[in-house]
Amino acid sequence: MEKIGLVYINGSVHRLVLLELNGTYFNVFEDITENIKLNEEIAISGLIRAGKSKESLNVLKMFRKICDNYEITKITAVTSNFILNSKNQKSYLEEVYNNTGFNFIIMQPEDEAKMIYSGVINSVDVPKGLIVNISQQETNLILYNRRNIIYSKILPFGTYNLPEKAGVATTSPDAVDKMLDFVKKEIEKIDLIEHVDIETSFVGAGSVYATLGKLARRSTHYSLDIENNYILEAPVFEKVYSVVKDLGLDKTKKLKGISEDSVDTLLCGISIAKAVSDVLNIERMSISGDTLREGLIYSYIAMEANEKPFSDMLGYSLENIRIFKDQKYSNTAHVYNLAVILFKQLKVIHKLSRVYVKALRIAASMYDSGKRICFDNHEKYSFNVILNSPLNGVSHKDVLLAAFTCVCQNPDNLNLSDWVKYKDILTEEDMEAVKKMGVIIKLADQLDKSRRGNVTDICCDILGDSVILKTVVKGNADFEIMEGMKLGPIFKKIFKKYLEII
Repeated sequence: MEKIGLVYINGSVHRLVLLELNGTYFNVFEDITENIKLNEEIAISGLIRAGKSKESLNVLKMFRKICDNYEITKITAVTSNFILNSKNQKSYLEEVYNNTGFNFIIMQPEDEAKMIYSGVINSVDVPKGLIVNISQQETNLILYNRRNIIYSKILPFGTYNLPEKAGVATTSPDAVDKMLDFVKKEIEKIDLIEHVDIETSFVGAGSVYATLGKLARRSTHYSLDIENNYILEAPVFEKVYSVVKDLGLDKTKKLKGISEDSVDTLLCGISIAKAVSDVLNIERMSISGDTLREGLIYSYIAMEANEKPFSDMLGYSLENIRIFKDQKYSNTAHVYNLAVILFKQLKVIHKLSRVYVKALRIAASMYDSGKRICFDNHEKYSFNVILNSPLNGVSHKDVLLAAFTCVCQNPDNLNLSDWVKYKDILTEEDMEAVKKMGVIIKLADQLDKSRRGNVTDICCDILGDSVILKTVVKGNADFEIMEGMKLGPIFKKIFKKYLEII
């Protein structure tokens, strides 16, 4: 297992990401961002002057010290192509190298587009979609189908340079309308619309859409604060757009929870997002999480994943968590297998559809994750661990169902007041589902209580008011059977059947 450092700079930020790498699996254990606006410096003078260069260099030197302190074995340094606009970019990069050893790779626009695609395609489960990523200097439109890029276009304006491109003063009261009209006309000039059909879904990536998602969740009092795979509906987007636009450029700095650096470019970004939405008539859009960081990792470090996007994003996420977070003697893999077997074998009595399979997979894989915090009441702690884990390729409802399923390993743990907090996402039918799945997972856990994998398979017979589980074992499984039978009363309460294990 390697310790890897990733240094990234663009026109406004310097970022250091530290991670552990195990094949295509990785665990980020440090992420530091410093705001240094080199793009403004270049726009004023055409170069990076001594003062700003020193500020940048001091941060990069500190990044180097942090890497050394963590005993990082490999460092990859990447910069976006904004640096090419500086007349002294060569001397600047040489000075950086001489003082830090960071040998920066300058990404071309095409490289950035592929990086964005890698970050999105491995985080949201959208088989056919158009990715819209709004950066500082450009807007990427990437159309893909069956995990292959079929169309890509880079528009030469972003959150930083849109006013200049549109020929407007940011202090003008009608600046937003003029920027909106400009972007619409530019989009209509390209052949994008003919490539988009009724089956195309839309994915928003980058900081602009992350901010939009945050504002949307707040405006609708959405019960979960999860960024990745949040669904932004058109009416909510229009509401957020109107609020931000009406506040004006100066007053946007008062938006609660939005950093001043984000606010500076929010109106430009939201104008581009609005134009794309209007031209393509977007009714709903999925928000991708930290596309930049994940895309950089897939593109420059875990490159095996970049060559072939994950066919099972959720499976990858769960395995990633297992590799880096499970305790030494964890039996989650075996409990997961037994839970899946039980779910299939007991289908006649649980009567749950396949819409609950992803929630079951998450809960079975993380059924004891709360033990990392405290053994006592670990089922309840697992709730928060799951809600705050990086799970890709699943809806917010799947994640929430999985969290409640872990709580329901003891159905008496389910508190109605906790459940109603999420009434905007969950239904009464879901409550019965999580109770059933919780008992199934607890039964799987009991059948591997010795953590020796003695029970290898299960066959189920349903006879009248009884369920008979016939275990296939290697060695003596009397202890596991005894532990499983302890769940008889709970099983009877939830499934209305007597439990017998042989």
